[in-house]
Amino acid sequence: MIRTLFRRLFLGRYRDVLLICCCISLPNALWGASVDSDNDGLSDIEEAKIYKTDSQLADTDTDGLPDGQEIAEYFTDPLLTDTDGDGFLDGVEARNNSDPTDSESIPQSDDLDGDGIPNKEETEQYKTDPQRVDSDFDGLTDSQEIDVYFTNPIAVDTDGDKFWDGEEVKANTDPANAESHPK
Repeated sequence: MIRTLFRRLFLGRYRDVLLICCCISLPNALWGASVDSDNDGLSDIEEAKIYKTDSQLADTDTDGLPDGQEIAEYFTDPLLTDTDGDGFLDGVEARNNSDPTDSESIPQSDDLDGDGIPNKEETEQYKTDPQRVDSDFDGLTDSQEIDVYFTNPIAVDTDGDKFWDGEEVKANTDPANAESHPK
């Protein structure tokens, strides 16, 4: 089969077939590239060689959609948070029945990120990002920070003890008290 494909290449035919074979099938067979370290639906080899995404991070661009889903289901760019450039994250559009590849398709929701905090409150009262469940990327959702731990949803380290709020919660310490921190 490989000999036939190479022969066809030299005859100038089936370049797409050879591209697929050389870029996906052959490396997969040679290097066991069925490994998907981040469980995003793309093999580590596909991420490195074809899509240039991070094989250790399921959502390389942090837009709310795993890389594999962006490529296979939504046809969005896994390296761009907003493929169509309309100001809404691809994941927000997908969750709110908007087309992330059409800038005319705008998501309609009072809570774009689905975290239980209305968009207006996020922008006006808390100054958080209404499109991100965790505005400061500290490991706690905005609603957890506001309603459960009473921490600042736009500061990764509310108490200034050099430990992120999410890290402190995992270690069973108080993220709002600088005297209480992981050892």
